[in-house]
Amino acid sequence: MGGAVLTQHAQDRQARVIVGRDTRISGEMLESALVAGLLSVGIEILRLGVISTPGVSYLVQAQQADAGVQITASHNPAEDNGIKFFGADGFKLSDELEGEIEKLLDAPVDDLPRPSAEGLGSVSNFPEGAGKYLSYLQTTIPDNLDGLHIAIDAANGATSGLVTSLFADMGAEFDTMATSPDGLNINDGVGSTHPETISAFTVEKGAQVGLAFDGDGDRLIAADENGDIVDGDKIMFIIGNILMKTVV
Repeated sequence: MGGAVLTQHAQDRQARVIVGRDTRISGEMLESALVAGLLSVGIEILRLGVISTPGVSYLVQAQQADAGVQITASHNPAEDNGIKFFGADGFKLSDELEGEIEKLLDAPVDDLPRPSAEGLGSVSNFPEGAGKYLSYLQTTIPDNLDGLHIAIDAANGATSGLVTSLFADMGAEFDTMATSPDGLNINDGVGSTHPETISAFTVEKGAQVGLAFDGDGDRLIAADENGDIVDGDKIMFIIGNILMKTVV
């Protein structure tokens, strides 16, 4: 799959791909296989390590990459895993391009490019990518969060190492849980698929708001100060109402 996906890109130059993953124990194994496939067809790889899926989406654009890949099974249990591809615009691949990739996956291996030694790809670690993403997130909020007490459930997933840095830099008081991933405990009774957990934790800590992410940080469930759940529909209404006042 790694060899197939980028044959559509940058035929006259070396294409660049950003690769991230969540905290599942199988993530490094799948990353190694994917990276090997990409290297075999001459791709330059920036390896982010553990990062949220929205972080990969942002960094594809910020680093002017040709594509991004996140190795994750999102809100599913640790034994599951998968691969999400993003185009150069940071959005998921179109149905048309996915169809082309499927054709290449079914084609004989000899149909894929076979670069000689000097045409093979290169790989670099890019751990500073997470910091660049967090800096961008801070620019999307006009004010700091001084005086706000937040309870956070990171689902032992990709946001485990991000949330403390983000909210500390923005001045919030916060309490965290499920920020110690071991490869097997991602989404295990915690995170956005278990809203009762953030509900109880918010009340326990006396926080004004609770935020529960899923394993790859691309979905969120919130709780108010009473532990009542604020679901996706309500969150979208709040965001839409703000955008109506500030953008339109």
